[in-house]
Amino acid sequence: MTRRKTSPQKKESETVLSPTELQNLDYNSMSESQFRSTIIQLLVALEKSIKDSRDFMTAEFRANQAEIKNQLNEMQSKLEVLTTRVNEVEERVSDLEDKLIAKRETEEKRDKQLKDHEDRLREINDSLRKKNLRLIGVPEGAERDRGPEYVFEQILAENFPNLGRETGIQIQEIERSPPKINKNRSTPRHLIVKLANSKDKEKILKAASKRQEIPDFYGEEY
Repeated sequence: MTRRKTSPQKKESETVLSPTELQNLDYNSMSESQFRSTIIQLLVALEKSIKDSRDFMTAEFRANQAEIKNQLNEMQSKLEVLTTRVNEVEERVSDLEDKLIAKRETEEKRDKQLKDHEDRLREINDSLRKKNLRLIGVPEGAERDRGPEYVFEQILAENFPNLGRETGIQIQEIERSPPKINKNRSTPRHLIVKLANSKDKEKILKAASKRQEIPDFYGEEY
């Protein structure tokens, strides 16, 4: 829109009205020049209002945009921190799982070794028991002077004279069972004879079974 040029004198005579005053004017009583001047003022006021609104909205938008950007940056930083912590936790959990698996494998291996040792010990013990003889009724202290081996050899010599000479029985160990004397027990403790060969035990038991008057020899297989 092309504005009409006015002389400096006319500008000085014109009064700039506020928007409220412009709205309250009686346009019907105005002259043509007053009406045109009023319309121009209305347009100028409207243009200024639009410009002010646009500037305000632009400033608000930029301020909000900067605030939103700062909030996004802050959220991004927090997200990165949380991601780092989650990764650290996952690594720790993974390490713990690896340690638990390794510990479980170690325990399983140890349990297997322990079971193998127990089975081996049981086999050895069973093997040893198969070579043992239990003598019942040998008086306490009979072995005090010459030892339990002499007592056993005397029992064999008296009851099975041919057996000892033929087989050459080898004795590994002889001991009382239980090791300590029970004062409340009237019968003597048994003698456990550990032989080197299970066949010797079988021969002794076989010979003893033929002589019913000698019931003091028993195989210890339990």
